[in-house]
Amino acid sequence: MGFRKAGVIGGGIMGAGIIQALLNAGMTVGFKDLNPELVERTLNRVRGIFHSALKKGKITEREVQERISSVEGFSDDAFLQDVDLVIEAVPERMDLKREVFQALDRLCKPETILASNTSSLSISQLGGATRRPGRVIGMHWFNPPHVMKLIEIVPGLETSIETTDALVELCRRLNKIPVKVKECAGFLVNRLLGSYVNEAVYMVEEGRSPQDVDDAAESTGVPMGPIMLGDMVGWDTIHNANTSLLDEYGSRFTLPSLLMEVYRTGRWGAKAGKGFYPYEGGKVLREKGTPNQPQEQLSSRLFSTLINEGIRCLDENVASGGDIDIAMKVGTGMPRGPLKWADEIGLDILLQRLVGLKAAHGERFLPSPLLKRKVAAGHLGKAAGRGFFQY
Repeated sequence: MGFRKAGVIGGGIMGAGIIQALLNAGMTVGFKDLNPELVERTLNRVRGIFHSALKKGKITEREVQERISSVEGFSDDAFLQDVDLVIEAVPERMDLKREVFQALDRLCKPETILASNTSSLSISQLGGATRRPGRVIGMHWFNPPHVMKLIEIVPGLETSIETTDALVELCRRLNKIPVKVKECAGFLVNRLLGSYVNEAVYMVEEGRSPQDVDDAAESTGVPMGPIMLGDMVGWDTIHNANTSLLDEYGSRFTLPSLLMEVYRTGRWGAKAGKGFYPYEGGKVLREKGTPNQPQEQLSSRLFSTLINEGIRCLDENVASGGDIDIAMKVGTGMPRGPLKWADEIGLDILLQRLVGLKAAHGERFLPSPLLKRKVAAGHLGKAAGRGFFQY
């Protein structure tokens, strides 16, 4: 399917970035926000993204004008009658999203594909709100969408193969990297990050400083440690996302008491001016960590839980092994994917590590059944020539 005209529901930073990407692919875009003031604010964000690219020499003045002339904002629904694709980007509430999808189903032509930018909510439930569940799909962009290359493509139970293939092809047209993900709480990237961020907060709860935890993570090559990441994303968002993971997967996603306290007291991070780090004038005040801390021990614990969750995702067919690694590298900046990392550590060594961590810290380190099977079969990783990948 060749998409020519798209609609975006919801503006803000996410909506503006999605609009810009669609315009770059030569599409005509209409978008809806709540009122004319918000519409103009989103248009200004789109213009700002293009003018920033112009200053960097990535686009010409003529291209800027052509693309900006191909977008129009609305506070009503009439424009939706002839679009080929709608991407919903409203706040992460199932009741609100179902209401939007019910309206889109009435307003759009029968062949229009309805995509949701949800980061964790059920695509099947959204499809069930419509008379076209085969044309409802998850299209999870990463923030900021005009910069981040990864898009998770998430079919629901009734999403057609044709719809999935059309969205994968669109991602390539947008110069993005699509990863097809089986529908589950947290999808792929946020599920793995949830275990990792929870563990980081447990470490702070035990007495480590946020700086020491982040320094340990960053020593492995990730661009931002988990505590700083939480401050940037917002601990309200982290709390809500990880609560859904707890509901779906049980005790291994139990939220640290400190995370719940930070949520209750409004210490939500940068947007609140206070989080795990202090802020002054909108800027984070991050001091150097404590010298001579055992960074390898801290990072080993942090990433063991993430790697273990990645192995669980492979075992559950959430995504292929290659796609799990691509998603985590492209979506989070990890220097290598969790399965490749497991192979480099040695699967027998990783299993022993998880057994020790489980004894010390509980069920959240329970080794994945697939990891146990791999070790029992002698698939021990890179040194053995075979692990999650062949060498």
